[in-house]
Amino acid sequence: MNPIAETSLGYLDWPELLARLAERAQSARGAEACGKLELCTTIDEARERAADLAELVTLLRAGEQLPGIGFPEIEAHLDAAEKGAPLGAEELRQVASFCDTAQGVRRFFGRVRSQDDTRAPRLSSVAAQLGAHDELMVRARETFSSTGELRDDASPDLGRLRRERDGLAIRARDEAERLLQGETFAPFLQDQFVTLREDRFVLPVRASFKSMGLGIVHDTSRTGETVFIEPSSMVEMNNRLKIAEIEIRRESRRILEELAAEVASSAGQLREDRELLTRLDVLAAKARLAQAYDGVAVEIVEEDVLELPGLRHPLLALRKERDIVANDLSLGGGGTNKVLVISGPNAGGKTVLLKSAGLAALLARAGMQVPAAPGSRVGFFHQVLADIGDQQSVLGDLSTFSAHLANLAAIIAAAGQARGERLLVLCDELMAGTHPEQGAALARATLETLADAPGLVITTTHYDSLKALTESDGRFRNAGMEYDLERLRPTFRLKDGVPGRSYALDIAARMGLPETVLARAKELVGGSSLGLEEVLRSLETREEALTRAGAAMEQAKEELDQARRELQDRAGDQKAAAEALTRRERELAVKSREAIDAAVREARDAIAEIVREARRARTIPAAEVARQQLDRAAQAATATLPTAPPVDVEKLRAALANRALGTSRPARRASATPPPAPVMQARANTVDVRGMRADEALDELGAFLDRMVLGGAADQVFVIHGHGTGALRKVIREYLATSPYVERFRPGVTGEGGDGVSVVALKG
Repeated sequence: MNPIAETSLGYLDWPELLARLAERAQSARGAEACGKLELCTTIDEARERAADLAELVTLLRAGEQLPGIGFPEIEAHLDAAEKGAPLGAEELRQVASFCDTAQGVRRFFGRVRSQDDTRAPRLSSVAAQLGAHDELMVRARETFSSTGELRDDASPDLGRLRRERDGLAIRARDEAERLLQGETFAPFLQDQFVTLREDRFVLPVRASFKSMGLGIVHDTSRTGETVFIEPSSMVEMNNRLKIAEIEIRRESRRILEELAAEVASSAGQLREDRELLTRLDVLAAKARLAQAYDGVAVEIVEEDVLELPGLRHPLLALRKERDIVANDLSLGGGGTNKVLVISGPNAGGKTVLLKSAGLAALLARAGMQVPAAPGSRVGFFHQVLADIGDQQSVLGDLSTFSAHLANLAAIIAAAGQARGERLLVLCDELMAGTHPEQGAALARATLETLADAPGLVITTTHYDSLKALTESDGRFRNAGMEYDLERLRPTFRLKDGVPGRSYALDIAARMGLPETVLARAKELVGGSSLGLEEVLRSLETREEALTRAGAAMEQAKEELDQARRELQDRAGDQKAAAEALTRRERELAVKSREAIDAAVREARDAIAEIVREARRARTIPAAEVARQQLDRAAQAATATLPTAPPVDVEKLRAALANRALGTSRPARRASATPPPAPVMQARANTVDVRGMRADEALDELGAFLDRMVLGGAADQVFVIHGHGTGALRKVIREYLATSPYVERFRPGVTGEGGDGVSVVALKG
């Protein structure tokens, strides 16, 4: 692995994810293997690992309790046994525990296979390779007592020798007690007790009498006042006891050496078992981790593709107490876009999404499951190269920008040297932190170079010039992160195909920055950047209108379905029911299609106006993208409606206009003059924006006009903006002059609020 690929793992939180994996292993070797998990070098290897894991995850989700794989480390014991050294009770106990673990795993998968040989055929075959060490395990366990001592029945000779030794010991103690109580030793004793020295029974005698020939001196007390003498009459008895102890030790050593020899003869198979158990322990850890973050098996393919519906960052998904926003990420496949440009507000989730994509590629390459929705497809990327985060280095004398440049140079070099390898390149805020125009130029040149290399590229940016690349280069596609202006917080949702807004000016306005400062900022931003922001703002507004229209359509369809069910349930005469159903369908079809078509026409007109404004502001690419997307959405929405029966279009329009006016008079025609309207002002047809900032007032007015036009409840509305300095009135009327909803407007007359009110006639 080249240095930049190794560094990229850290940028993508891969070591942290492996730490979470290691926590779920049960053995020391398994945890170590998880922490140093190696990525697959071939797609076949990745698919094999993924297939093994899928079987284990299936068993877990079916409620199976996996066997414990927390085996002890026995390598040192195997080495000692192979060198002929006897093993102690603790060492052999660990060997027995290891054999027991292997037996439990083999038995578990054998049972699974016997119940249903289709559930885990691959892992059953692996478990079947584990050695059968039943005899060694039984011997190692039955040889020792719970205190770790050799059991009497460890061998026939050991039991006999211990019984003989115990009998001799009883007789020897009895003799020593007799001498202790007798008159021969009474004058010379220091204390009244019998003790052992070097496995021989002795009596405590005062040191002044040690030369009187009472027996053999074996030891002295710490003070030197007492000597421990073996009486001459007990020498033969103690000798026999000592010989019995020697024979017991010899037999014990023989038993331990015999067991060690069995361990040594099984050492090769035990080492193979250790590797298999380690492999299964790592797999079990992967399965538990996948279950913890709700992972799915992905299809690993040999093409440049990331199709990840419902993608989440695995580390965030592990935090069950948080609501994690899932996003649908799609790039590449079928020779389509190769570079995804993600834009949007700061702290809006761009970096998290970038890391999620990188981790998904790494997880797939490691044969692991991905926190995404079923049906996900991921290419086998030989290298995942990333430039993410603040990399300023004081010791290396590098600024943040210089550090990023060093990384990017290494990434471009790796891409240029890739031969037959597939790359996934991830760049966070590409070329940020320097002169804006030069940074944007460097970013574009870098992306165009990387787009020529095999693989895919995802970058985040605030540069408008990168957002516009989709129009001039088919390899690029936009995506943006949403932001909730009402609550002043990001939604972390990705909108594919549309660039994101920075929302800097909007947020500044909501946070109370003075109007004069905001106005000056807009002047300084320049027409191009601000124009694009306005295009995106208008697009969002119109998409909301289309969404509401779609909801109305769905409601109409629900009414139709309900009517069908009611008629089918109640009608005894099938022919009459069919005729009634047909009439109802036609009525609802006319209503729903007319409402949706009107909304779509108005939205398209508005977007066309946005395009014209964008051309003046030099943001044509973004505006065209918005228009095309809305057209597609409109076509998809109207395509789901039932076809209306043939009607006179002019009569229908007149009827709808009359209904909106609440009268039976014919639909009015456009008039060049703005006479006062007879409609009375009411809460339903009035919006009050007094006291609001300009941007708030325009948002409120736009939403109000959407409701009025889509609802068809009025053809004349009232906008109360007040007199004040006249600034808000000017902004409102400039907006009304360009609105596609407005046929004409005029100041209010006496009784309507005068010049503090604008009376608006809506298009029929």
